[in-house]
This record gives sequence, C-alpha cells and structure tokens, in this order.
Amino acid sequence: MKRILFLLTGIALSLSLKAQEIKNVILMIPDGCSTEWLAFGRWMNGGVPLHIDAQIRGLVRTYCSDSPIGDSAPTGSTYATGHRSRDGFVATYPDRSMDRTGKRFATDSNLAFRPMATLMEAARQKGMKTGEVVTCYFPHATPADFLAHTPDRDQYFRICKQMVHQAPDVLLGGGSYFIDSANRLGGFDAQAILNQQGIVYTRDFTQVQEAARQGKDKIWGLFAPYELPYEIDRPANQASLAEMTRQAIEILSQGENGFFLMVEGSKIDWGAHDNDIPATLHDFLAFDQAVGEALDFARRDGQTLVVVVPDHQTGGPSIGNYRSSNIYAEISVEDIFGKITRFDKSVEQACREIITSARTPDLTRMKEGIRESLRQDFGIGTPEPQIVDSLAGIFLRKGFGDASVRALAQEINRHSYIGWTTHGHHGGDVFLAIYHPQGRVLQGVVDNEEIAPYICREAGLGNLDSLSARLYQPVERIFPGCKLRIQGEPENESQDPAYADIRFEGKKIRLFPNSPYCEINGKRVDLPGLCIYNGKGFYLPILETWMPGKANTL
Repeated sequence: MKRILFLLTGIALSLSLKAQEIKNVILMIPDGCSTEWLAFGRWMNGGVPLHIDAQIRGLVRTYCSDSPIGDSAPTGSTYATGHRSRDGFVATYPDRSMDRTGKRFATDSNLAFRPMATLMEAARQKGMKTGEVVTCYFPHATPADFLAHTPDRDQYFRICKQMVHQAPDVLLGGGSYFIDSANRLGGFDAQAILNQQGIVYTRDFTQVQEAARQGKDKIWGLFAPYELPYEIDRPANQASLAEMTRQAIEILSQGENGFFLMVEGSKIDWGAHDNDIPATLHDFLAFDQAVGEALDFARRDGQTLVVVVPDHQTGGPSIGNYRSSNIYAEISVEDIFGKITRFDKSVEQACREIITSARTPDLTRMKEGIRESLRQDFGIGTPEPQIVDSLAGIFLRKGFGDASVRALAQEINRHSYIGWTTHGHHGGDVFLAIYHPQGRVLQGVVDNEEIAPYICREAGLGNLDSLSARLYQPVERIFPGCKLRIQGEPENESQDPAYADIRFEGKKIRLFPNSPYCEINGKRVDLPGLCIYNGKGFYLPILETWMPGKANTL
C-alpha cells in the first residue's frame, strides 16, 4: 500500500510540475511608448484602467550599448538576444560599448559584428510555433530583431531574405512590397520560398481567417505595401491590432509544443516622432486592446507568459506644457482632453488630405484647406493668418512628408495643454508589465539585458549565448586558413553576392548568403540555421561534417 501511495504521490507531483511549465510566450512591445502614455490612455479611456495596469511590475533601464538614448534596432535586439547593441544593429554584436560611467570602448574584435541568436530562433530550435504581429512593414527594426542579423537596419531586402528563409509560422502586418518586389530588387524569389515552406501568403485579412478555418497553420498576411494606417485612420475593412493578435494566437495555439509570439504596436513610435497626438494616443489604446486579447488567452490557458515592455521612449510627451505653467491646478480634464477626444483623424491624415485636395501648387487653395482642417478637424476656429501663410509655404515647398506633418502638429499642439520635448527618442526608464500564471515575475528596476534570460528560464529556451556559438561561427574559424572566393558581387548593398566557394580538406564547399543550405562537393546540405552574410563576413552553423567533434563543444 505504501508503494502505491508513493507512486501516486510521484505522479501527482509530476503533473503539478507539468502544469507550472510555461508553454507559450507572448512578448508585446509598444514601440517608442513613453511611460506618460499610461496616464494619457486612462484619461482617454474615461478613467477606466488599462489592460496593462494590473500587470505592471516595475521599470526597465533601456539604452544602447554606447548611448543612454536607445534606438529601436538595438533596444529591440536586447530584448531578443539578452545583449545590448548599438544604433542600427539588428541582433548583431556591437563593435563599441560603454561602461556604467558612460565611457565608450571598443568591444572584443572576435565578437564584433557577429550575429546573436534570438528568443524566436531558440523557440524554433525547441519546436515551438512562432509568430509576429506588427503595424509597420515586417523587415522594420523590431520585427527584424527576432529573425534577422545585420549591422544596418536599413538593408531591408537582406533582412527580408533572412526572415523569409526562417519564416515565422504566422506573420500579420504590413510590407507586401518587400515580398512582391524581392525578385526584382533583392535578387531572390520570396513568394517561391514561402510556398516551399507551405506558407499561405495573402494581402486580405478575411483570407487569413478563411485559411485558419481550413486548418492552415502557416499564414502570412501583409495588408499594405508598407506600414498599416494609424488606428484612428484605419478603414473598417482592415483588422485592428487586437484582431490580428487574437487571430495569431488562435492559429499558433493549435501546435503541440507551444508558441512564441511577438506583438509590436509599431506606430506609437511613428506618431510620437511627429508629435501627432491623435495618432499616438489611438495607437497606444489599440495596443492596450491587443494586450487584453493576450491576457484573456493567458488566463484561460494557464501556461502562457505575457511580457509587455516598450523598447525606448519617443517624443517626450507630457500632460501639461508651458501654457499650463501658472494654471496647472485649475485646468480640468475637459480642458486638457475634451478637444482631443473629438479628433477623428491623425495629423498625418489631415496633412495628406490638405495637400491632396489642393491638387496643384495653388497657394490660395492650400490656405483654404489648412483653415478648414484646423477648424473642422482640430477645433481651432480662427487660426492666425501668419500661421496659415507659414504652413501653406511649407506644404508647397516640402509636399507631403515629415516636415509638413510636424509643422501642422506644432500648430495644433500650440492650442493644447500637451507638451513635447523632441521629434526623436529620449532616455529614461520604461514600464514593465508581466503576467505569469504562477506569479514568477521580474520586479523593481530591471536592466533591459535581463528580459531575454528571464523568458529563456521560464520557457525552457536554453542559453542564447550557447545557441549563438552553435549557429553563428565566423567562416574563418570553421575553415582556418582557407580563402573565401566570392562570386557575383552585388550591384548595391541591398543585394547579396551569388555565392562563395571554399576548398577545405579535399571538399569543395559552396555557401549561399542568408540561406539555410550549402553545397558540399556539389550536393545540397541543409543547415540547422542560416548562413548569414551581413556585409562584414560569413557566419555559419556548426556542422559535424565540417567540424568533427566540435559540434557539442562550442
């Protein structure tokens, strides 16, 4: 009887431990989201708490390897890899860093520019489903951080090639241009590669839903050539971030081995860069609705970790500005937010409409459009003539773009009690929100390098540094003393060479940049990762074929 009780106790303990394992991870990044938007959001929400609120655990010190003010590429890379990097670097080890006093120094030259393995790559290695949901175009900095490696975030077709070759099971957002034009501009057939992996590719969200109903579990839906519209400008037939998040979770959760999903509120950052209040506020609230979808699933599921953390802050927004300096205790919620709640379009959209409706460079028509928009769209009834003249001049000279949008936003903000300090990023700690079914959370003030190791521990993803060593060794280390002969030099930096040849120990090895295979003596060999070419060198996964006895020692 005692033996039976012992066995039953062991089984119960095993089941209990199994129930405590984290099976799924949802990492949610509101790009460029200043902490002030939490208060903004609640006031705009009629005082109702945000979905994020109850999960806030502390703050994150977020910065680049060599600057206290972070950029999306390196700060997102830090969350993806556990290591800080420098401006423009996508999941790539920096060549420069700084100590805690801010003194800059050159990093180890043996590590500089080497790809760093990411959480999503670790999840793929474990057999988990993977997905990304974004409102920008998919080769943009943050989504690239989890599946690509380059020291230049603007090499979109190189990033696209890497992301397509190790495609997440689900990708919803913008960027169809990079798939449709890849063969012409990037030198590879992106659609054919997706087809080879059994991925349904569509530009229509209803077709994503239909494919999911048919049991398809690999779906890319790209609903605009570049970025998606701001939430406040989103047409009724286009899915919201919350709807895309819910759909991605529904598809990914059918897998037996769990999933890793990254969701980015990409254009919170873009609106803040332009100091565009309605764009930024509504995109933040849309992101919070997506957080609500993730939390609803996590609470039902019982094995899902949800981490919500901005990568940096943008714009320096504040509730209160120089207009309110002497009356801050007297102004009401209606004074600050009343007019803003009645805005029905972004400043960017208003600017686009003004310039489009003018049709020709007609100063009189441009002035009329500006006055009408300020009055109808933003409640500014009698704009000063010199302001209208100035805006019309900018619109005519610059056309539609950042300069015009920011000029119009400046005038609108001048009539508000909302403050801004910059069109760029700004330093400072960001909020950290975590839902863990067993309550094992990071708390207090956390370094941004701690996020990835925490997720790895909780989800059993292993050690990312060890994975980097297995996936991304410099070609010079794998084939010491051998000469790399590059064939088919690209016409520009957005393209890769055709291939590179090496002769090593009697073997002829042909490497195909940013592809998951090579040739050994003319025979194709699939790699356990990508052969990365990032403009600085080739980096290869460890194969027993070319490094006998070393595959498990690096």
